[in-house]
Amino acid sequence: MRKLRKKKSMKLPPSTLALLVTLACTAAQVHAEGVPLFGQSLSGTSVFALTYATTGANSTVTGDIVSGDVATMGAASLLSGNLQSLGAATIGANAVLSGNMVSGGAATVGANATVAGKVAALGAITLSASSTTHGADTLSALPTNVQSNAQQIGAAQAALKNMGQGTALGTTMTLDTTLYPGVFTAANLSTTAGITLTLDGQNRPNQSWVFNIDDYLVTGAAMKIVLINADASNSVIWNSGGYTSLGASGEFIGTILAKDYVSVGAGTSVTGVGSACGGLYSATSYVSTGDGASIGGSGCRGIGSGFDIVDGTAVRSIDISPVPEPSTYAMLVAGLALLGLMRQRKQARL
Repeated sequence: MRKLRKKKSMKLPPSTLALLVTLACTAAQVHAEGVPLFGQSLSGTSVFALTYATTGANSTVTGDIVSGDVATMGAASLLSGNLQSLGAATIGANAVLSGNMVSGGAATVGANATVAGKVAALGAITLSASSTTHGADTLSALPTNVQSNAQQIGAAQAALKNMGQGTALGTTMTLDTTLYPGVFTAANLSTTAGITLTLDGQNRPNQSWVFNIDDYLVTGAAMKIVLINADASNSVIWNSGGYTSLGASGEFIGTILAKDYVSVGAGTSVTGVGSACGGLYSATSYVSTGDGASIGGSGCRGIGSGFDIVDGTAVRSIDISPVPEPSTYAMLVAGLALLGLMRQRKQARL
Protein backbone atom coordinates (compact mmCIF):
# COMPACT_ATOMS: atom_id res chain seq x y z
CA MET A 1 0.00 0.00 0.00
CA ARG A 2 1.35 3.43 -1.02
CA LYS A 3 1.93 5.74 1.89
CA LEU A 4 0.18 9.10 1.49
CA ARG A 5 2.38 12.13 1.94
CA LYS A 6 1.00 14.59 4.42
CA LYS A 7 0.36 17.96 2.81
CA LYS A 8 2.31 20.74 4.42
CA SER A 9 0.67 24.09 5.10
CA MET A 10 2.15 27.16 3.45
CA LYS A 11 3.32 29.13 6.45
CA LEU A 12 5.85 31.95 6.26
CA PRO A 13 8.82 31.90 8.64
CA PRO A 14 8.32 34.11 11.72
CA SER A 15 11.16 36.44 10.67
CA THR A 16 9.57 37.02 7.27
CA LEU A 17 6.16 37.63 8.83
CA ALA A 18 7.63 40.17 11.27
CA LEU A 19 9.36 42.03 8.43
CA LEU A 20 6.18 42.09 6.35
CA VAL A 21 4.14 43.45 9.26
CA THR A 22 6.71 46.19 9.91
CA LEU A 23 6.83 47.24 6.27
CA ALA A 24 3.05 47.19 5.97
CA CYS A 25 2.67 49.41 9.03
CA THR A 26 5.33 51.79 7.73
CA ALA A 27 3.56 52.02 4.39
CA ALA A 28 0.28 52.81 6.10
CA GLN A 29 1.71 55.60 8.21
CA VAL A 30 1.81 59.21 7.07
CA HIS A 31 5.53 59.89 7.13
CA ALA A 32 6.94 63.22 8.33
CA GLU A 33 8.61 65.29 5.66
CA GLY A 34 10.76 68.37 6.04
CA VAL A 35 9.39 71.79 5.14
CA PRO A 36 11.73 74.73 4.44
CA LEU A 37 12.71 76.80 7.46
CA PHE A 38 11.45 79.83 5.55
CA GLY A 39 8.50 79.53 3.18
CA GLN A 40 8.27 80.83 -0.35
CA SER A 41 6.64 84.11 0.73
CA LEU A 42 9.78 85.02 2.70
CA SER A 43 12.30 83.75 0.16
CA GLY A 44 12.94 87.17 -1.38
CA THR A 45 12.49 89.23 1.79
CA SER A 46 15.57 90.79 3.41
CA VAL A 47 13.76 92.94 5.99
CA PHE A 48 10.57 91.92 7.78
CA ALA A 49 8.94 93.84 10.64
CA LEU A 50 5.56 93.15 12.16
CA THR A 51 5.18 96.79 13.23
CA TYR A 52 7.28 99.32 11.28
CA ALA A 53 10.39 99.25 9.10
CA THR A 54 12.66 102.20 8.40
CA THR A 55 15.99 102.61 6.61
CA GLY A 56 18.37 105.49 7.16
CA ALA A 57 19.69 108.00 4.65
CA ASN A 58 22.14 106.61 2.09
CA SER A 59 21.39 103.07 3.23
CA THR A 60 21.15 100.03 0.94
CA VAL A 61 18.89 96.98 1.11
CA THR A 62 19.06 94.12 -1.40
CA GLY A 63 15.79 92.19 -1.37
CA ASP A 64 12.24 93.07 -0.34
CA ILE A 65 11.12 95.08 2.69
CA VAL A 66 7.82 93.96 4.26
CA SER A 67 6.22 95.84 7.14
CA GLY A 68 3.07 95.17 9.13
CA ASP A 69 2.60 98.90 9.59
CA VAL A 70 4.53 101.96 8.39
CA ALA A 71 7.54 101.66 6.06
CA THR A 72 10.01 104.45 5.36
CA MET A 73 13.03 104.66 3.06
CA GLY A 74 15.51 107.38 4.00
CA ALA A 75 16.80 110.08 1.69
CA ALA A 76 19.13 108.83 -1.07
CA SER A 77 18.62 105.25 0.07
CA LEU A 78 18.52 102.29 -2.32
CA LEU A 79 16.17 99.30 -2.22
CA SER A 80 16.84 96.56 -4.77
CA GLY A 81 13.48 94.86 -4.38
CA ASN A 82 9.88 95.65 -3.47
CA LEU A 83 8.52 97.78 -0.64
CA GLN A 84 5.30 96.53 0.98
CA SER A 85 3.53 97.88 4.04
CA LEU A 86 0.12 97.54 5.65
CA GLY A 87 0.36 101.15 6.81
CA ALA A 88 1.63 104.28 5.10
CA ALA A 89 4.78 104.05 2.98
CA THR A 90 7.22 106.87 2.28
CA ILE A 91 10.22 107.05 -0.03
CA GLY A 92 12.59 109.89 0.81
CA ALA A 93 14.09 112.41 -1.57
CA ASN A 94 16.58 111.03 -4.11
CA ALA A 95 15.86 107.47 -3.01
CA VAL A 96 15.72 104.66 -5.57
CA LEU A 97 13.34 101.68 -5.43
CA SER A 98 14.00 99.08 -8.13
CA GLY A 99 10.71 97.21 -7.61
CA ASN A 100 7.10 98.02 -6.72
CA MET A 101 5.76 100.13 -3.88
CA VAL A 102 2.63 98.64 -2.27
CA SER A 103 0.99 100.44 0.64
CA GLY A 104 -2.06 99.57 2.71
CA GLY A 105 -2.27 103.25 3.66
CA ALA A 106 -1.03 106.38 1.92
CA ALA A 107 1.98 106.30 -0.41
CA THR A 108 4.39 109.21 -0.72
CA VAL A 109 7.30 109.47 -3.15
CA GLY A 110 9.75 112.29 -2.39
CA ALA A 111 11.54 114.77 -4.60
CA ASN A 112 13.77 113.26 -7.29
CA ALA A 113 12.99 109.77 -6.00
CA THR A 114 12.62 106.89 -8.45
CA VAL A 115 10.28 103.90 -8.34
CA ALA A 116 11.14 101.53 -11.18
CA GLY A 117 7.88 99.62 -10.76
CA LYS A 118 4.35 100.73 -9.92
CA VAL A 119 3.05 102.61 -6.91
CA ALA A 120 -0.11 101.01 -5.50
CA ALA A 121 -1.92 102.14 -2.37
CA LEU A 122 -5.19 101.74 -0.53
CA GLY A 123 -4.99 105.38 0.54
CA ALA A 124 -3.86 108.60 -1.13
CA ILE A 125 -0.89 108.55 -3.49
CA THR A 126 1.38 111.60 -3.44
CA LEU A 127 4.07 111.85 -6.10
CA SER A 128 6.56 114.69 -6.12
CA ALA A 129 6.66 116.56 -9.42
CA SER A 130 10.31 115.63 -9.81
CA SER A 131 9.85 111.94 -8.93
CA THR A 132 9.81 109.10 -11.47
CA THR A 133 7.44 106.13 -11.37
CA HIS A 134 5.95 103.63 -13.80
CA GLY A 135 2.31 104.16 -13.01
CA ALA A 136 0.05 104.34 -9.97
CA ASP A 137 -2.85 102.10 -8.97
CA THR A 138 -5.42 102.09 -6.19
CA LEU A 139 -5.53 98.88 -4.16
CA SER A 140 -8.86 97.22 -3.47
CA ALA A 141 -7.63 95.28 -0.43
CA LEU A 142 -4.73 95.08 1.99
CA PRO A 143 -1.80 92.74 1.30
CA THR A 144 -2.44 89.51 3.21
CA ASN A 145 0.94 87.84 3.72
CA VAL A 146 2.22 89.78 6.75
CA GLN A 147 0.65 87.68 9.52
CA SER A 148 1.60 84.40 7.84
CA ASN A 149 5.18 85.63 7.49
CA ALA A 150 5.29 86.52 11.18
CA GLN A 151 4.05 83.03 12.03
CA GLN A 152 6.74 81.50 9.81
CA ILE A 153 9.42 83.45 11.64
CA GLY A 154 8.04 82.35 15.00
CA ALA A 155 7.97 78.71 13.86
CA ALA A 156 11.53 78.99 12.55
CA GLN A 157 12.72 80.40 15.87
CA ALA A 158 11.09 77.57 17.81
CA ALA A 159 12.52 74.93 15.46
CA LEU A 160 16.02 76.34 15.79
CA LYS A 161 15.65 76.44 19.56
CA ASN A 162 14.70 72.76 19.52
CA MET A 163 18.08 71.81 18.04
CA GLY A 164 19.36 71.39 21.59
CA GLN A 165 21.85 72.88 24.00
CA GLY A 166 24.96 72.72 21.83
CA THR A 167 27.99 74.67 23.06
CA ALA A 168 27.33 77.18 25.81
CA LEU A 169 28.76 80.67 25.34
CA GLY A 170 29.40 83.31 27.96
CA THR A 171 27.15 86.33 28.05
CA THR A 172 29.95 88.72 27.03
CA MET A 173 32.54 88.32 24.28
CA THR A 174 35.46 90.62 25.06
CA LEU A 175 38.28 89.15 22.96
CA ASP A 176 38.79 88.02 19.37
CA THR A 177 37.21 84.56 19.13
CA THR A 178 37.18 81.68 16.64
CA LEU A 179 34.23 79.29 16.47
CA TYR A 180 33.86 76.12 14.42
CA PRO A 181 30.49 74.98 12.99
CA GLY A 182 27.82 73.90 15.45
CA VAL A 183 24.95 75.01 17.65
CA PHE A 184 25.72 77.64 20.29
CA THR A 185 23.55 78.84 23.15
CA ALA A 186 23.63 81.78 25.54
CA ALA A 187 21.27 83.42 28.01
CA ASN A 188 22.11 86.69 26.26
CA LEU A 189 25.12 87.76 24.22
CA SER A 190 26.96 91.05 23.90
CA THR A 191 30.35 91.91 22.43
CA THR A 192 32.73 94.72 23.18
CA ALA A 193 33.66 97.22 20.48
CA GLY A 194 36.24 96.41 17.84
CA ILE A 195 36.60 92.66 18.35
CA THR A 196 36.57 90.05 15.57
CA LEU A 197 34.55 86.85 15.61
CA THR A 198 36.00 84.34 13.15
CA LEU A 199 33.81 81.50 11.89
CA ASP A 200 36.06 78.73 10.56
CA GLY A 201 34.37 76.25 8.22
CA GLN A 202 37.44 73.97 8.15
CA ASN A 203 37.11 73.61 4.36
CA ARG A 204 34.05 71.38 4.75
CA PRO A 205 30.85 71.97 2.75
CA ASN A 206 27.33 72.35 4.16
CA GLN A 207 28.46 73.61 7.55
CA SER A 208 26.37 75.88 9.76
CA TRP A 209 26.59 78.09 12.80
CA VAL A 210 23.34 78.45 14.74
CA PHE A 211 23.30 80.85 17.69
CA ASN A 212 20.29 80.36 19.99
CA ILE A 213 20.18 83.29 22.39
CA ASP A 214 17.46 83.33 25.03
CA ASP A 215 17.25 87.11 25.30
CA TYR A 216 19.09 90.01 23.64
CA LEU A 217 21.97 90.12 21.15
CA VAL A 218 24.07 93.29 21.23
CA THR A 219 27.30 93.99 19.34
CA GLY A 220 29.69 96.84 20.03
CA ALA A 221 30.76 99.44 17.49
CA ALA A 222 33.12 98.23 14.74
CA MET A 223 32.63 94.61 15.77
CA LYS A 224 33.46 92.36 12.82
CA ILE A 225 32.50 88.80 11.82
CA VAL A 226 34.80 87.00 9.40
CA LEU A 227 34.03 83.71 7.62
CA ILE A 228 37.06 81.63 6.61
CA ASN A 229 37.65 78.21 5.02
CA ALA A 230 34.00 78.17 3.94
CA ASP A 231 31.97 78.14 0.75
CA ALA A 232 28.51 79.15 -0.44
CA SER A 233 26.89 76.02 1.04
CA ASN A 234 27.55 77.24 4.60
CA SER A 235 25.02 79.21 6.66
CA VAL A 236 24.95 81.43 9.74
CA ILE A 237 21.77 82.05 11.76
CA TRP A 238 21.31 84.25 14.83
CA ASN A 239 18.16 83.38 16.78
CA SER A 240 17.37 85.95 19.46
CA GLY A 241 14.54 85.49 21.93
CA GLY A 242 14.63 89.22 22.70
CA TYR A 243 15.90 92.21 20.73
CA THR A 244 18.98 92.57 18.54
CA SER A 245 21.08 95.72 18.36
CA LEU A 246 24.15 95.98 16.13
CA GLY A 247 26.60 98.79 16.83
CA ALA A 248 27.78 101.31 14.25
CA SER A 249 30.44 100.62 11.60
CA GLY A 250 30.32 96.86 12.06
CA GLU A 251 30.56 93.95 9.63
CA PHE A 252 27.99 91.31 10.47
CA ILE A 253 27.39 87.95 8.75
CA GLY A 254 24.21 85.89 9.00
CA THR A 255 20.44 85.92 9.12
CA ILE A 256 18.99 87.58 12.22
CA LEU A 257 15.71 86.34 13.70
CA ALA A 258 14.49 88.31 16.69
CA LYS A 259 11.32 88.03 18.69
CA ASP A 260 11.58 91.73 19.52
CA TYR A 261 13.05 94.62 17.51
CA VAL A 262 16.16 94.69 15.31
CA SER A 263 18.30 97.83 15.18
CA VAL A 264 21.34 98.24 12.92
CA GLY A 265 23.80 101.06 13.56
CA ALA A 266 25.02 103.61 11.03
CA GLY A 267 27.50 102.29 8.50
CA THR A 268 27.08 98.64 9.53
CA SER A 269 26.78 95.91 6.90
CA VAL A 270 24.78 92.70 7.30
CA THR A 271 25.40 90.03 4.66
CA GLY A 272 24.60 86.38 4.12
CA VAL A 273 26.88 83.57 2.96
CA GLY A 274 27.56 83.06 -0.73
CA SER A 275 24.66 84.33 -2.84
CA ALA A 276 22.25 84.52 0.13
CA CYS A 277 21.29 87.98 1.37
CA GLY A 278 21.02 87.14 5.06
CA GLY A 279 18.42 89.51 6.44
CA LEU A 280 16.69 91.11 9.43
CA TYR A 281 13.45 89.63 10.76
CA SER A 282 11.39 90.78 13.72
CA ALA A 283 8.51 88.49 14.62
CA THR A 284 6.66 91.02 16.81
CA SER A 285 8.25 94.46 16.52
CA TYR A 286 10.19 96.88 14.28
CA VAL A 287 13.35 96.91 12.18
CA SER A 288 15.45 100.04 11.72
CA THR A 289 18.78 100.64 9.98
CA GLY A 290 21.00 103.66 10.47
CA ASP A 291 22.44 106.04 7.89
CA GLY A 292 24.71 104.30 5.40
CA ALA A 293 23.87 100.80 6.64
CA SER A 294 23.88 97.95 4.11
CA ILE A 295 21.69 94.83 4.21
CA GLY A 296 22.55 92.06 1.74
CA GLY A 297 25.34 92.08 -0.81
CA SER A 298 25.29 93.08 -4.45
CA GLY A 299 23.45 90.51 -6.55
CA CYS A 300 22.41 88.37 -3.57
CA ARG A 301 19.15 86.42 -3.68
CA GLY A 302 16.99 84.96 -0.93
CA ILE A 303 17.72 83.81 2.60
CA GLY A 304 19.48 80.51 1.99
CA SER A 305 19.14 79.01 5.48
CA GLY A 306 20.04 75.44 4.48
CA PHE A 307 17.54 74.08 7.03
CA ASP A 308 14.19 72.31 6.98
CA ILE A 309 11.76 71.77 9.84
CA VAL A 310 11.07 68.12 10.71
CA ASP A 311 8.72 67.35 13.62
CA GLY A 312 9.22 70.85 15.02
CA THR A 313 13.03 70.79 14.94
CA ALA A 314 15.39 72.48 12.49
CA VAL A 315 17.42 69.92 10.53
CA ARG A 316 20.03 70.60 7.90
CA SER A 317 18.43 69.96 4.53
CA ILE A 318 21.35 67.81 3.44
CA ASP A 319 20.79 65.45 6.41
CA ILE A 320 17.22 64.59 5.43
CA SER A 321 17.05 61.23 3.63
CA PRO A 322 14.42 60.80 0.94
CA VAL A 323 11.42 58.83 2.27
CA PRO A 324 10.07 56.20 -0.15
CA GLU A 325 6.49 56.64 -1.27
CA PRO A 326 3.87 54.25 0.20
CA SER A 327 3.56 52.53 -3.19
CA THR A 328 7.24 51.60 -2.95
CA TYR A 329 6.65 49.90 0.40
CA ALA A 330 3.61 48.07 -0.98
CA MET A 331 5.63 46.66 -3.87
CA LEU A 332 8.36 45.57 -1.46
CA VAL A 333 5.84 43.85 0.83
CA ALA A 334 4.26 42.00 -2.10
CA GLY A 335 7.66 40.92 -3.42
CA LEU A 336 8.81 39.57 -0.06
CA ALA A 337 5.53 37.70 0.43
CA LEU A 338 5.89 36.06 -2.99
CA LEU A 339 9.48 35.04 -2.27
CA GLY A 340 8.42 33.53 1.05
CA LEU A 341 5.64 31.47 -0.54
CA MET A 342 7.93 30.22 -3.30
CA ARG A 343 10.43 29.12 -0.69
CA GLN A 344 7.73 27.25 1.24
CA ARG A 345 6.45 25.46 -1.87
CA LYS A 346 9.96 24.36 -2.71
CA GLN A 347 10.40 22.92 0.78
CA ALA A 348 7.01 21.17 0.58
CA ARG A 349 8.06 19.21 -2.49
CA LEU A 350 11.11 17.78 -0.74
